[in-house]
Amino acid sequence: MTSPNWKAEYAEVRSMYVAYEKKLRELVREILEHAGIDVFQVEGRVKTLDSFDEKIRRKSGKYDNPLTDMTDLVGLRIIAHYLEDVDRIVELLGGEFEVREEHSMNKQDELAPDQFGYTSNHLVVRIGSRSERPEWAKYAGISVEFQVRTMSQHAWAAMHHKLGYKREADVPIPLQRKLFRLSALFEMADEQFSTIKDEIDKLSGKYSDSVKHGDLDLDVDAQSIDAYVRNSPKVRAIAAMAKNSGMKLLDGNLDELVNTAAVLGATTIEEIDQLLPDESSTRRVLDAMGPVLDLAPEDDLLEVDLASIVLTFHGATQEQFDRVYVGGWEEFNIARERLLSQG
Repeated sequence: MTSPNWKAEYAEVRSMYVAYEKKLRELVREILEHAGIDVFQVEGRVKTLDSFDEKIRRKSGKYDNPLTDMTDLVGLRIIAHYLEDVDRIVELLGGEFEVREEHSMNKQDELAPDQFGYTSNHLVVRIGSRSERPEWAKYAGISVEFQVRTMSQHAWAAMHHKLGYKREADVPIPLQRKLFRLSALFEMADEQFSTIKDEIDKLSGKYSDSVKHGDLDLDVDAQSIDAYVRNSPKVRAIAAMAKNSGMKLLDGNLDELVNTAAVLGATTIEEIDQLLPDESSTRRVLDAMGPVLDLAPEDDLLEVDLASIVLTFHGATQEQFDRVYVGGWEEFNIARERLLSQG
C-alpha cells in the first residue's frame, strides 16, 4: 500500500518510536555490561519521515501496513572491538529478544569468495516476553533491527557509503579489484586484532601465575604491572590499609605505575615490589597524603593511587613527578613535605 496517509500516521506515532529507541539502547547497554562485554559504542536511530515515505514508494506494494511490517523503523548499531565479541553479542541478543529469523542474517556469509565487502550481522527482533511488563507493553509488536559489527567493519561500511557504491555492479571494473583487496585488508585486520588479544590474554595469565607463586623476575610492561597489581599480597595489604583509613585505592592508569617504575629505575616487577612501602611506612604515607586527596563522589572515600603512594614514599622531585602526572605537583608536594617532616 502506498497511501499518502501512511506518512501522516507515522508522524503521529514517531515520538513513541523515539522513546522506544532510547529505552532499548539503555537496556542493551545494561545487558552488555552485565555480561562483561566491553564495546566501542552503542548507537541508535529512528527512521525519518522522509526516509519512511521513500521506502514505501520504493518498495511499492510490499507493505500492507508499513508501521508493523517495516523491520527497521528502529535500529541499533553495536560496534564491538573484536570478532569474537560480535559472536557473543549476537548469541546474547538472541537469548534476550525474540529473533525474527526470516529477516536476520550475517551478510558476510552471503558474499561469494570473489566478491568484495566486509559487512556485519543483522538481527531483526521483537521484545518478546518483556512485552508482558507494563513499561514495555506498548512496544510489543514493533520490530527492531540490530547491526552488530566490529570497528573495522564499521570503518569499511562508512567509507563504502562515502564512496557512494551500494552494489558491486555500480563499481567501475578497474576499481573492483582495488576494493576487493582493501576489504580483505579490513578483514585481516580484525583477525589479527583477535589473535593479538588472545596472545595478550595468554601472557597475562602466565604473568598472573608467576606473581601468585612469588616469581617476580618479570620485565616491566603493562601486562606484568596489571598482573602484579591484581595478584600481589603487598598491594592487597596496602588497599586494606587505605580502606581502614577512609580511602579507596584506585586501579588507576597502569601507565602511571609503569612511568613511576621508569622514574625510580625499576626494570622488573621484583624491583617495583621493593619500591612499595612496608606496613608502618604505608600508614605514614597515607596519613601524609590524606589532607590533599579528593573525595570519590559515589562513596565519600578519599581516592589514592599506587603510583602516588610510591612517589610520596620515595620523596620524588618535581621533575620526577611531572614525568608521571600532568599537574598536581602542589598538592603532592604538601604530602611529600609532611612525610619528610616526620623523619
